[in-house]
Amino acid sequence: MKKFVLSVLCALVSVSALGQGTIQLSNIGKTIVTVDGAAAPAGTTVQYATGPGALVGTSASILGAGYFSAGSTTLDGLTGTVNLHLAGHTGDGNWSYSAPFEVTLGGAGSPPSPPAALPNGVALDITAIPEPSTIALAVLGGAALLFRRRK
Repeated sequence: MKKFVLSVLCALVSVSALGQGTIQLSNIGKTIVTVDGAAAPAGTTVQYATGPGALVGTSASILGAGYFSAGSTTLDGLTGTVNLHLAGHTGDGNWSYSAPFEVTLGGAGSPPSPPAALPNGVALDITAIPEPSTIALAVLGGAALLFRRRK
């Protein structure tokens, strides 16, 4: 009897470990990712988030012209219907987030099938924020031009 109970507990633990939600991390054939209104360049990082600062799953890089594709990614601890954001940054560490969208994540299995897909119309516009040193350099350059003009 003890072996049976232990076997059932082990089976429950393994099923719950495999029962994580999965989603395709791809926007091929969907809305492109933009940076300040233009197609995101290669090297831009994209990832899912459950809210600002709460990134989940693996990340992907833009392949070019605002598109990314990294196959399916598992979102640990999430199953069923959830609200997600698409998040991205250009390397400055400042993340931008899409409007929330509802998606039904894939079920248990290895690999889980079928993984949910990113819905149409999810738009992510990343705002590139210049480093403070870039802004300071621009201000110094402007001041130098004004100072030179006065002489």
